Amino acid sequence: MPLHVVIADDHGAIRVGLKYIIREWMPESRISYAKDMTELIALLDAVSPEVIVLDINLPGGNNFQVVKQLKKKRPHTRVLVFSAYNEMLYALRYIDAGADGYLQKDGDEDDFREALNTVCRGRKYLSPKMRDYLLERRLGNVELGENPLAALSDRETEVCQLLVTGKGVSEIANELNLHTSTVGTYKSNIYAKLGVQNLSELIAKVTMYAVVRT
Repeated sequence: MPLHVVIADDHGAIRVGLKYIIREWMPESRISYAKDMTELIALLDAVSPEVIVLDINLPGGNNFQVVKQLKKKRPHTRVLVFSAYNEMLYALRYIDAGADGYLQKDGDEDDFREALNTVCRGRKYLSPKMRDYLLERRLGNVELGENPLAALSDRETEVCQLLVTGKGVSEIANELNLHTSTVGTYKSNIYAKLGVQNLSELIAKVTMYAVVRT
């Protein structure tokens, strides 16, 4: 049966590239697009796709709650997170939030096909590298490592992601439905844990440790 796949990403080149991969693999598939959270929600009000390929930096939806929001609206739709953020830091956080899979954008076409096929079969997808890492951690053979971003809680991670996009405390409070004082406390905790003094230093540290570089 042909799939209906929604590609939710604000980069046109990514949308076109994924469309090409999906159509080459499954020519009869239906492809829809959303370049921000508003478009995605409006689309889901009208259709019930089998899969959403979701960039976690989607404008208006770059926090862990977005997956829960999508699942509440379309419980049977699979959500495959497709992100430039390091899977070692973010994959399990998004799986715990309800995502069906997590794939870094530095993978190749075969990785994407495997991830899409896995979530379509009703299974959770993590890369082989991530599965091996989790097994080694379970066996006590590896530690989490020296990445300072790993020390952030889920909520601190959400606030951090929004801070580096240039949003202020009031904007973040409104988006996450928090008091401004609470967001201010999270911001102070983030700066302290990461050893930064200002936004420029925060962006530099997040870029160094969170964003996948190819």
